[in-house]
Amino acid sequence: MKKIDFESLKFLMKENKDRKVALTFHSIGDTDSIASAIALSAYFPNSKVIMPDLITYNSTRIMRRLGFKPENVRNAFEDSAETIILLDVNNLEDCGSFRYRLEEFKGNVIVIDHHAPKDIQGDNFSVFNDEGYNSASSIVYKLLCSLKASLDKNTSLLLLAGIISDSADLKNSTSETFMQMGELMAIAGTDYSTIMDYMQHVSDPQSRASTLNDVAKATTDIINDTALFLHGKAHAHANIAADMAIRAGADLALFYTETEKEVSISVRLRSPLDKQYHIHLGLMMKSMAKMINGTGGGHPCAAGAYGPATTNLSNLENVFIEEMRKKFGKAY
Repeated sequence: MKKIDFESLKFLMKENKDRKVALTFHSIGDTDSIASAIALSAYFPNSKVIMPDLITYNSTRIMRRLGFKPENVRNAFEDSAETIILLDVNNLEDCGSFRYRLEEFKGNVIVIDHHAPKDIQGDNFSVFNDEGYNSASSIVYKLLCSLKASLDKNTSLLLLAGIISDSADLKNSTSETFMQMGELMAIAGTDYSTIMDYMQHVSDPQSRASTLNDVAKATTDIINDTALFLHGKAHAHANIAADMAIRAGADLALFYTETEKEVSISVRLRSPLDKQYHIHLGLMMKSMAKMINGTGGGHPCAAGAYGPATTNLSNLENVFIEEMRKKFGKAY
Protein backbone atom coordinates (compact mmCIF):
# COMPACT_ATOMS: atom_id res chain seq x y z
CA MET A 1 0.00 0.00 0.00
CA LYS A 2 0.98 3.61 -0.44
CA LYS A 3 0.41 6.08 2.39
CA ILE A 4 -0.72 9.49 1.13
CA ASP A 5 -1.24 12.95 2.61
CA PHE A 6 -4.30 15.15 2.25
CA GLU A 7 -3.09 16.92 -0.88
CA SER A 8 -2.46 13.56 -2.57
CA LEU A 9 -5.92 12.41 -1.52
CA LYS A 10 -7.42 15.53 -3.03
CA PHE A 11 -5.51 14.87 -6.26
CA LEU A 12 -6.84 11.29 -6.42
CA MET A 13 -10.40 12.55 -6.03
CA LYS A 14 -9.95 14.83 -9.03
CA GLU A 15 -8.18 12.13 -11.03
CA ASN A 16 -11.00 9.63 -10.49
CA LYS A 17 -13.90 12.05 -10.79
CA ASP A 18 -15.16 10.76 -14.16
CA ARG A 19 -14.47 7.07 -13.55
CA LYS A 20 -16.87 4.39 -12.35
CA VAL A 21 -16.52 4.64 -8.59
CA ALA A 22 -17.91 2.39 -5.86
CA LEU A 23 -17.89 3.67 -2.27
CA THR A 24 -18.15 1.27 0.66
CA PHE A 25 -17.26 0.80 4.32
CA HIS A 26 -16.88 -1.74 7.11
CA SER A 27 -19.26 -4.55 8.01
CA ILE A 28 -22.38 -3.38 9.87
CA GLY A 29 -22.09 0.18 8.63
CA ASP A 30 -22.78 2.91 11.18
CA THR A 31 -23.91 6.51 10.76
CA ASP A 32 -20.39 7.85 10.20
CA SER A 33 -19.58 5.33 7.47
CA ILE A 34 -22.85 5.68 5.56
CA ALA A 35 -22.83 9.49 5.87
CA SER A 36 -19.28 9.83 4.55
CA ALA A 37 -19.98 7.42 1.68
CA ILE A 38 -23.20 9.11 0.56
CA ALA A 39 -21.77 12.62 0.86
CA LEU A 40 -18.62 11.79 -1.10
CA SER A 41 -20.54 9.85 -3.75
CA ALA A 42 -22.23 13.09 -4.84
CA TYR A 43 -18.84 14.33 -6.07
CA PHE A 44 -18.57 11.47 -8.57
CA PRO A 45 -21.18 11.57 -11.37
CA ASN A 46 -20.83 7.83 -12.04
CA SER A 47 -20.77 6.30 -8.58
CA LYS A 48 -22.60 3.80 -6.37
CA VAL A 49 -22.64 3.23 -2.63
CA ILE A 50 -22.43 -0.45 -1.72
CA MET A 51 -22.33 -2.34 1.59
CA PRO A 52 -20.82 -5.70 2.55
CA ASP A 53 -23.84 -6.76 4.64
CA LEU A 54 -26.03 -4.20 6.40
CA ILE A 55 -26.21 -0.79 8.02
CA THR A 56 -27.44 -0.22 11.54
CA TYR A 57 -31.05 0.48 12.40
CA ASN A 58 -30.24 3.98 13.62
CA SER A 59 -28.33 4.80 10.42
CA THR A 60 -31.28 3.62 8.34
CA ARG A 61 -33.67 5.74 10.38
CA ILE A 62 -31.54 8.88 10.01
CA MET A 63 -31.18 8.31 6.26
CA ARG A 64 -34.93 8.03 5.77
CA ARG A 65 -35.63 11.08 7.90
CA LEU A 66 -33.24 13.13 5.76
CA GLY A 67 -34.66 11.90 2.45
CA PHE A 68 -32.02 9.28 1.56
CA LYS A 69 -33.17 5.81 0.57
CA PRO A 70 -31.36 2.92 2.30
CA GLU A 71 -32.55 0.59 -0.47
CA ASN A 72 -30.29 2.51 -2.90
CA VAL A 73 -27.28 1.16 -1.00
CA ARG A 74 -26.72 -2.14 -2.75
CA ASN A 75 -25.69 -5.27 -0.85
CA ALA A 76 -23.47 -6.51 -3.68
CA PHE A 77 -19.94 -5.91 -4.90
CA GLU A 78 -19.69 -3.59 -7.92
CA ASP A 79 -17.82 -5.60 -10.56
CA SER A 80 -17.83 -2.81 -13.12
CA ALA A 81 -16.11 -0.30 -10.80
CA GLU A 82 -12.81 1.16 -11.93
CA THR A 83 -12.07 2.68 -8.52
CA ILE A 84 -13.21 1.71 -5.05
CA ILE A 85 -13.18 4.09 -2.10
CA LEU A 86 -13.11 2.48 1.35
CA LEU A 87 -14.39 4.74 4.13
CA ASP A 88 -14.17 4.47 7.92
CA VAL A 89 -12.15 1.24 7.83
CA ASN A 90 -8.40 0.63 7.99
CA ASN A 91 -8.19 -3.04 6.99
CA LEU A 92 -9.86 -5.58 4.73
CA GLU A 93 -10.73 -8.05 7.49
CA ASP A 94 -13.48 -5.71 8.73
CA CYS A 95 -15.05 -5.48 5.26
CA GLY A 96 -17.15 -8.62 5.69
CA SER A 97 -18.14 -10.35 2.46
CA PHE A 98 -16.17 -7.79 0.42
CA ARG A 99 -12.81 -8.79 1.88
CA TYR A 100 -11.76 -11.30 -0.77
CA ARG A 101 -13.27 -9.29 -3.61
CA LEU A 102 -11.18 -6.32 -2.52
CA GLU A 103 -8.06 -8.47 -2.33
CA GLU A 104 -8.67 -9.62 -5.91
CA PHE A 105 -9.66 -6.19 -7.25
CA LYS A 106 -7.20 -4.90 -9.86
CA GLY A 107 -8.32 -1.28 -10.00
CA ASN A 108 -7.44 1.59 -7.70
CA VAL A 109 -8.54 1.35 -4.06
CA ILE A 110 -8.51 4.56 -1.98
CA VAL A 111 -8.80 4.22 1.80
CA ILE A 112 -10.05 7.17 3.88
CA ASP A 113 -10.04 6.55 7.61
CA HIS A 114 -9.45 8.08 11.05
CA HIS A 115 -8.45 5.01 13.09
CA ALA A 116 -4.96 3.77 13.95
CA PRO A 117 -3.32 2.84 10.63
CA LYS A 118 -2.74 -0.79 9.64
CA ASP A 119 -0.81 -2.28 6.73
CA ILE A 120 -2.84 -3.42 3.74
CA GLN A 121 -1.23 -5.66 1.16
CA GLY A 122 -1.50 -4.41 -2.42
CA ASP A 123 0.27 -1.87 -4.61
CA ASN A 124 -3.11 -0.60 -5.83
CA PHE A 125 -4.08 0.66 -2.34
CA SER A 126 -3.64 4.37 -1.53
CA VAL A 127 -4.28 5.03 2.16
CA PHE A 128 -5.09 8.31 3.87
CA ASN A 129 -5.32 7.70 7.60
CA ASP A 130 -5.28 10.47 10.19
CA GLU A 131 -6.28 9.94 13.82
CA GLY A 132 -6.44 13.71 14.22
CA TYR A 133 -9.98 13.56 12.83
CA ASN A 134 -12.78 12.26 15.00
CA SER A 135 -14.67 10.68 12.10
CA ALA A 136 -14.59 9.77 8.43
CA SER A 137 -17.36 12.31 7.92
CA SER A 138 -15.04 15.04 9.18
CA ILE A 139 -12.40 14.06 6.61
CA VAL A 140 -14.97 13.91 3.82
CA TYR A 141 -16.35 17.34 4.71
CA LYS A 142 -12.88 18.89 4.60
CA LEU A 143 -12.23 17.08 1.33
CA LEU A 144 -15.44 18.32 -0.29
CA CYS A 145 -14.68 21.88 0.84
CA SER A 146 -11.17 21.64 -0.64
CA LEU A 147 -12.66 20.36 -3.89
CA LYS A 148 -15.13 23.29 -3.84
CA ALA A 149 -18.03 20.83 -4.06
CA SER A 150 -21.45 22.16 -3.14
CA LEU A 151 -23.42 20.69 -0.24
CA ASP A 152 -27.19 20.73 0.05
CA LYS A 153 -29.08 20.94 3.32
CA ASN A 154 -29.78 17.23 3.77
CA THR A 155 -26.24 16.12 2.92
CA SER A 156 -24.92 18.68 5.42
CA LEU A 157 -27.26 17.28 8.07
CA LEU A 158 -26.15 13.74 7.25
CA LEU A 159 -22.46 14.69 7.61
CA LEU A 160 -23.28 16.42 10.89
CA ALA A 161 -24.91 13.21 12.12
CA GLY A 162 -21.83 11.27 11.06
CA ILE A 163 -19.44 13.61 12.88
CA ILE A 164 -21.52 13.73 16.07
CA SER A 165 -22.21 9.98 16.16
CA ASP A 166 -18.49 9.20 16.28
CA SER A 167 -17.65 11.88 18.84
CA ALA A 168 -18.49 9.91 22.04
CA ASP A 169 -20.83 12.70 23.14
CA LEU A 170 -18.25 15.21 21.80
CA LYS A 171 -15.55 13.92 24.18
CA ASN A 172 -13.13 13.08 21.35
CA SER A 173 -13.78 16.28 19.43
CA THR A 174 -11.12 18.79 18.44
CA SER A 175 -11.32 22.50 17.66
CA GLU A 176 -11.67 21.57 13.99
CA THR A 177 -14.61 19.30 14.85
CA PHE A 178 -16.52 22.19 16.39
CA MET A 179 -15.66 24.54 13.53
CA GLN A 180 -16.89 22.00 11.00
CA MET A 181 -20.09 21.45 12.96
CA GLY A 182 -20.71 25.20 13.01
CA GLU A 183 -20.13 25.49 9.26
CA LEU A 184 -22.41 22.54 8.50
CA MET A 185 -25.16 23.90 10.74
CA ALA A 186 -24.90 27.23 8.91
CA ILE A 187 -25.18 25.49 5.51
CA ALA A 188 -28.19 23.50 6.71
CA GLY A 189 -29.74 26.52 8.41
CA THR A 190 -30.19 24.61 11.65
CA ASP A 191 -28.97 24.46 15.24
CA TYR A 192 -27.54 21.79 17.50
CA SER A 193 -30.81 20.87 19.19
CA THR A 194 -32.43 20.26 15.80
CA ILE A 195 -29.69 17.96 14.54
CA MET A 196 -29.82 16.04 17.83
CA ASP A 197 -33.54 15.62 17.26
CA TYR A 198 -32.76 14.06 13.87
CA MET A 199 -30.27 11.70 15.48
CA GLN A 200 -32.19 10.65 18.55
CA HIS A 201 -34.78 7.95 18.21
CA VAL A 202 -37.77 8.70 20.41
CA SER A 203 -39.82 5.53 20.30
CA ASP A 204 -43.36 5.08 21.52
CA PRO A 205 -43.98 5.15 25.29
CA GLN A 206 -44.39 1.37 25.44
CA SER A 207 -40.99 0.75 23.83
CA ARG A 208 -39.31 3.30 26.10
CA ALA A 209 -40.90 1.70 29.14
CA SER A 210 -39.64 -1.70 27.95
CA THR A 211 -36.08 -0.37 27.53
CA LEU A 212 -36.11 1.28 30.96
CA ASN A 213 -37.28 -2.00 32.47
CA ASP A 214 -34.52 -3.88 30.63
CA VAL A 215 -31.88 -1.59 32.11
CA ALA A 216 -33.47 -1.67 35.58
CA LYS A 217 -33.60 -5.48 35.57
CA ALA A 218 -30.13 -5.95 34.11
CA THR A 219 -27.50 -7.88 36.03
CA THR A 220 -25.04 -5.58 37.75
CA ASP A 221 -21.40 -6.57 38.27
CA ILE A 222 -18.43 -4.58 39.53
CA ILE A 223 -15.32 -5.77 37.71
CA ASN A 224 -12.11 -5.73 39.76
CA ASP A 225 -13.48 -2.90 41.93
CA THR A 226 -12.97 -0.70 38.87
CA ALA A 227 -15.84 -0.88 36.39
CA LEU A 228 -19.62 -1.04 36.77
CA PHE A 229 -20.94 -3.56 34.22
CA LEU A 230 -24.63 -3.87 33.28
CA HIS A 231 -25.72 -6.77 31.09
CA GLY A 232 -28.93 -8.49 30.17
CA LYS A 233 -31.66 -9.11 27.63
CA ALA A 234 -33.38 -6.31 25.74
CA HIS A 235 -36.94 -6.76 24.55
CA ALA A 236 -36.80 -3.96 21.97
CA HIS A 237 -33.43 -2.66 20.76
CA ALA A 238 -30.22 -3.89 22.37
CA ASN A 239 -28.24 -0.85 21.19
CA ILE A 240 -30.66 1.59 22.82
CA ALA A 241 -30.58 -0.33 26.11
CA ALA A 242 -26.76 -0.39 26.05
CA ASP A 243 -26.58 3.35 25.34
CA MET A 244 -29.06 4.07 28.13
CA ALA A 245 -27.06 1.97 30.58
CA ILE A 246 -23.93 4.04 29.92
CA ARG A 247 -25.87 7.29 30.31
CA ALA A 248 -27.29 5.98 33.59
CA GLY A 249 -23.81 5.55 35.02
CA ALA A 250 -22.48 2.19 33.86
CA ASP A 251 -18.88 1.93 32.67
CA LEU A 252 -19.57 -1.10 30.51
CA ALA A 253 -22.77 -2.55 29.06
CA LEU A 254 -23.83 -5.60 27.08
CA PHE A 255 -27.39 -6.17 25.94
CA TYR A 256 -28.83 -8.65 23.48
CA THR A 257 -32.03 -9.47 21.68
CA GLU A 258 -32.83 -12.92 20.41
CA THR A 259 -35.38 -14.77 18.33
CA GLU A 260 -35.64 -18.44 17.44
CA LYS A 261 -33.37 -17.82 14.47
CA GLU A 262 -30.81 -15.20 15.50
CA VAL A 263 -29.23 -13.13 18.23
CA SER A 264 -28.09 -9.49 18.15
CA ILE A 265 -25.60 -8.14 20.69
CA SER A 266 -24.65 -4.53 21.49
CA VAL A 267 -21.77 -3.54 23.77
CA ARG A 268 -20.75 -0.11 25.02
CA LEU A 269 -17.88 1.33 27.05
CA ARG A 270 -17.59 4.70 28.75
CA SER A 271 -14.96 6.87 27.11
CA PRO A 272 -12.02 7.30 27.80
CA LEU A 273 -11.75 3.86 29.45
CA ASP A 274 -10.89 2.39 26.05
CA LYS A 275 -7.63 4.34 26.01
CA GLN A 276 -6.93 3.94 29.71
CA TYR A 277 -7.26 0.14 29.64
CA HIS A 278 -6.45 -0.54 25.97
CA ILE A 279 -9.90 -1.91 25.16
CA HIS A 280 -11.31 -2.13 21.63
CA LEU A 281 -14.85 -3.50 21.72
CA GLY A 282 -15.00 -3.67 17.92
CA LEU A 283 -12.08 -6.08 17.74
CA MET A 284 -13.53 -8.14 20.58
CA MET A 285 -16.93 -8.46 18.91
CA LYS A 286 -15.30 -9.32 15.61
CA SER A 287 -13.53 -12.25 17.28
CA MET A 288 -16.35 -13.37 19.57
CA ALA A 289 -18.97 -13.29 16.79
CA LYS A 290 -17.55 -16.63 15.64
CA MET A 291 -19.05 -18.18 18.76
CA ILE A 292 -22.52 -17.46 17.40
CA ASN A 293 -21.58 -18.26 13.79
CA GLY A 294 -22.02 -14.61 12.95
CA THR A 295 -20.21 -11.39 12.25
CA GLY A 296 -19.27 -8.44 14.42
CA GLY A 297 -17.24 -5.28 14.70
CA GLY A 298 -17.39 -1.60 15.55
CA HIS A 299 -15.43 1.04 17.41
CA PRO A 300 -13.44 0.97 20.66
CA CYS A 301 -16.40 2.16 22.76
CA ALA A 302 -19.36 0.92 20.71
CA ALA A 303 -19.67 -2.36 18.88
CA GLY A 304 -21.96 -5.27 18.15
CA ALA A 305 -22.38 -8.73 16.75
CA TYR A 306 -25.18 -10.76 15.25
CA GLY A 307 -25.58 -14.32 14.12
CA PRO A 308 -27.89 -17.30 13.79
CA ALA A 309 -26.70 -19.37 16.78
CA THR A 310 -28.39 -18.58 20.08
CA THR A 311 -27.18 -21.61 22.03
CA ASN A 312 -23.70 -20.13 22.60
CA LEU A 313 -24.96 -16.76 23.78
CA SER A 314 -24.31 -17.38 27.48
CA ASN A 315 -20.86 -18.71 26.67
CA LEU A 316 -20.05 -15.57 24.68
CA GLU A 317 -21.23 -13.40 27.57
CA ASN A 318 -19.01 -15.32 30.02
CA VAL A 319 -15.99 -15.05 27.73
CA PHE A 320 -16.63 -11.31 27.38
CA ILE A 321 -16.75 -10.86 31.16
CA GLU A 322 -13.53 -12.81 31.66
CA GLU A 323 -11.80 -10.72 29.00
CA MET A 324 -12.95 -7.57 30.76
CA ARG A 325 -11.60 -8.86 34.06
CA LYS A 326 -8.21 -9.25 32.42
CA LYS A 327 -8.36 -5.78 30.88
CA PHE A 328 -9.46 -3.97 34.02
CA GLY A 329 -6.94 -5.90 36.08
CA LYS A 330 -4.01 -4.38 34.25
CA ALA A 331 -2.40 -1.06 35.00
CA TYR A 332 -1.03 0.70 31.91
